[in-house]
Order: sequence, then structure tokens, then C-alpha cells
Amino acid sequence: MHISSKELRVMAHYAREEIMSSSDVVRNFGAVLSSVVKHQREKVAIIRNNRLEAVLIAADVYERLERAVEMIAATSTTASNGTAGNSSALLDFLKKNRISAASQLSSEEIDCQIREEREAWE
Repeated sequence: MHISSKELRVMAHYAREEIMSSSDVVRNFGAVLSSVVKHQREKVAIIRNNRLEAVLIAADVYERLERAVEMIAATSTTASNGTAGNSSALLDFLKKNRISAASQLSSEEIDCQIREEREAWE
């Protein structure tokens, strides 16, 4: 399998063992699926004709991603209403979606954690 340097830059966040050709995935589908479901691999990037075509992830990971997207959408709706950075909208979302451990944090604690994460990016 040949991958151009441009494609490698795009796929830089995939470990080499996470990249498989579609024909290898077909030949080893049961083992590949099991390794993802059992979290032995976080994901499998599937390459066809030297192009990234799909990424296989476990269902529980996909569901967490879906919830995260919903949370981001809810907070960006709040931001468009002029209350960007307001953690109460996030707390309300977490309470409504039964994410109890996080909803036990105060608004101030959440704001502090967000600040710490942002500072770590710099």
C-alpha cells in the first residue's frame, strides 16, 4: 500500500497499526472488528486506492462522540445568544442527559477546568 506524503500529513493522527487497506480489513474482518470492540485498538483507518475512505470505531466510542457533538451544539447555541463561556448551559445539558458525575461539579469548577485545559493548549 503506497500513501503519498500529502495523505500522511492528513492522516498524521493515525498510528501505523491503525491504518489498514480495505482488502486487509475484508480478509481479517472478524479479528479487526474484535480488536476495535475490545478496545485493543482505538480505531482503524480504512484505505482504498491510497485514499482514506472510512474509520471503524467501537459503538460506545461513537455514542460518546454523538453526545459530545450534542453538547457542543448546545453550548454554541448558548454562545450565539450572547452567553458564551457560561457553564450553566453545560450543566443543564449534563443534568438532562444523565451524566451525573460531571453534573455534580459547580459552574465555577467547570469554568476552572476549562481554563486549565485552554492554558495547556498554549
